[in-house]
Amino acid sequence: MDANTIVDSLSSTFPEAISDATVKSDIRVTAYIDKDHVKEVCEYLKNDLDFNHLCCESGVDYILRNEFEVVYHIASYEHPVVLALKARLNRDDPVIESIVDVYWNANWYERETYELFGIMFKYHPNLKPLVLPEDLLGDWPLRKDYEGFPQKTAKNLV
Repeated sequence: MDANTIVDSLSSTFPEAISDATVKSDIRVTAYIDKDHVKEVCEYLKNDLDFNHLCCESGVDYILRNEFEVVYHIASYEHPVVLALKARLNRDDPVIESIVDVYWNANWYERETYELFGIMFKYHPNLKPLVLPEDLLGDWPLRKDYEGFPQKTAKNLV
């Protein structure tokens, strides 16, 4: 299955949920997904298009647009295409459905994203702290309005 076929399949199956689907190269596809359809689309990707590996799930803070994006990188062992799905969330209410039921390894990615950005994953089975020390919990240190952001005193800055 090639990148154009994947874009066509997603766009025709989920016309209300997929937007700005773009073939970046023969092996890279990006698309925006409506936050209310993320689990449904991921189930389709896994069950019908053989996208069986969640490579990464993370948050991005766009403070000037007053939104976050949750970015999913999903790959297939059957064909050489990597898909980047991006869901926009309002910074004032950053809530999206968990995809742990679809991709088991989303568990750790969602816990980390919640802990560092404050993005809530509905129906996550165990959204407990993962990496931060107790005194930083609830501070959302990767948000761009966090008091310590950006950290300019680290010795390993590039």
